[in-house]
Amino acid sequence: MKEEKKQNINPQSKEEFYKRLEEELNKNHEWPTKYMYKFIIPNDEQKIEEVKNRFEKPHEFRKNYSRNAKYVSLTFIAEENSPEDIINQYKKMEDIEGLITI
Repeated sequence: MKEEKKQNINPQSKEEFYKRLEEELNKNHEWPTKYMYKFIIPNDEQKIEEVKNRFEKPHEFRKNYSRNAKYVSLTFIAEENSPEDIINQYKKMEDIEGLITI
């Protein structure tokens, strides 16, 4: 059996991702703008509350469960003033275990 190499995401990759995101946001939006954040997380009430608590801005909120209710999709829609505001919000969520941003 072959030994598989694990791929680690280095901090530079994250910074490159955020730089590209900033470029796309500037290209596709006029500021201020309403922005939709979407996260998927295992259906665990503590984790859901953790995500909600880290989202401090006034926002619309929707929650949608997967077919088997194993996961939940969390949607936040908020007025944002710049790409930096959006990126900072994503960075606040980075260390939540099991969180997927889409």
